[in-house]
Amino acid sequence: MVTKSQLVTTNTSECAELTKARRLVPEIAARAAQSEQDRRLAADTVQSMVESGLVQMAIPNEYGGLESHLSDTLKVVEEISYADASAGWCLMNYQTTAFGAAQLPPSAATGIFAGPERTVPAGVLAPTGRGRFVDGGMIVSGRWAFASGCDNANWLLAAVVITDDDDNPQFNLDGSPQVLLPFFKRNQFEILDTWRVSGLRASGSHDVEVRDELVQEGYWLSLTDPPVVSGTLFQFPVVSTFPPAVAAVALGVARAALDCFVDITRSKIPIGGTTPLRELGSAQIDVARAEALTDSARSYMYETVETLWAIVEQGQPATIDARRRVRLAGIHAADTAASAVDLLYNAAGASSIADTCPLQRHFRDVHVVTQHMHVSGGGYERMGKLRLTDVLDGLL
Repeated sequence: MVTKSQLVTTNTSECAELTKARRLVPEIAARAAQSEQDRRLAADTVQSMVESGLVQMAIPNEYGGLESHLSDTLKVVEEISYADASAGWCLMNYQTTAFGAAQLPPSAATGIFAGPERTVPAGVLAPTGRGRFVDGGMIVSGRWAFASGCDNANWLLAAVVITDDDDNPQFNLDGSPQVLLPFFKRNQFEILDTWRVSGLRASGSHDVEVRDELVQEGYWLSLTDPPVVSGTLFQFPVVSTFPPAVAAVALGVARAALDCFVDITRSKIPIGGTTPLRELGSAQIDVARAEALTDSARSYMYETVETLWAIVEQGQPATIDARRRVRLAGIHAADTAASAVDLLYNAAGASSIADTCPLQRHFRDVHVVTQHMHVSGGGYERMGKLRLTDVLDGLL
């Protein structure tokens, strides 16, 4: 009997948090439909993830975090996404935001991440706010879209363009705008009810707004700042964590779709026929292709992450080619996972479209994941251009 597609195989060396994530799968999956209807994760879902240490995986040891191996954090995101893509998406955002602790002054990092309340940090990297320096800190106003998981967050990280007192943008020596990322307490930002979308509905990725709030001196970072802690997780190029983190959600969805399809084939006989779906050659081909697509893309992605991790762990600089391969593998994994879900959605026929069938949610969710800038189709061209011409456009 073929088992569920738990592609993260259980073994004695897996991290404790992955085991805990697996135990959370049934309860998170049971809440998924209601969370989608509510357009936000249930507070109990986030609390369970926090109490299991899943957010703390991305926080430095110095501030009470677990400072896990990057591959372990990705596997945990994938596992939670198997239960509910929106839950995995929010966890991914909380974790990638928590990486910022390594670039903060220790006093600020301690204040945010080592306080009496467990930190749940949402983050937005688009610089659609404005900040100006004043005595004691920075005054910030702005509005940011796609603040995933903001309903359950108690801190917000958001990017701002630095201005002078006359609201004129300030520039770096290379001509680029000065961009910093301040942290805001929960009482400093307002959530605007804007998240009405086709997929990842429960992620609650609403707009958030800040109006003339004072950010305490030092409670901000720059993505170009070197980390002030020494762990391999934080020496790993932070921008290189984003593509595989996003793709891990898509891989979890593809695994869930595969198991959902297998369940459908156990009882379905297509209209007008007498042969069960599971005995049709077309269905057998599609399920095999979907499984191979998902497994191979997953292996490629984790292999590139492990390779770059080994380089960094040895104290060597992260090479351009190793970073290119990580980004390319993340783009490919998200794209391929969506292709696998498409195969299964189409192979299941009209069963896929029912509200009660999780496959339709998997289809919608994975196609929202693929729209993220870090895994969208334009990345193929940029990575191919870098391979052929050594010219880099945009982030790596």
